[in-house]
Amino acid sequence: MINVFKWDESLSTGFDEVDNQHKKLIRVIEDVHQAMEAADRDEADAGLKLAKDLKRLTDYTLYHFTEEEDLMRRNGFPGLESHKKEHEAFVAKITAQIKGLAASDAEASFQLYRFLGSWLLAHIARSDQEWAAFISQKA
Repeated sequence: MINVFKWDESLSTGFDEVDNQHKKLIRVIEDVHQAMEAADRDEADAGLKLAKDLKRLTDYTLYHFTEEEDLMRRNGFPGLESHKKEHEAFVAKITAQIKGLAASDAEASFQLYRFLGSWLLAHIARSDQEWAAFISQKA
């Protein structure tokens, strides 16, 4: 597999807790990537590690989205509902793609990894910057 998604300071929202959560999400996506590569090489227990990493990814994603939406709600961000719909669409898409991994298809794994990293970085760079600017201006 190719692509390695990394944190870049240009993605910073200016909210340390949120930025740390974003960094952790990127690390978890990279853990998923490594587990996918191990599964492609048929390494022992690779399937179990991949399942655990995917579970950790979905759990942490849901936690992060809840925290982020709560921050927007507390600060009266007018785009909350739209932002929340982006989160819901992401969760639905990764849930569907994870189910597609059951066939151990290397291409499906790569597509999931590419989607995870690309979506997250684009979402942080665009949508998260909107609410961060709004809340920062209120302060």
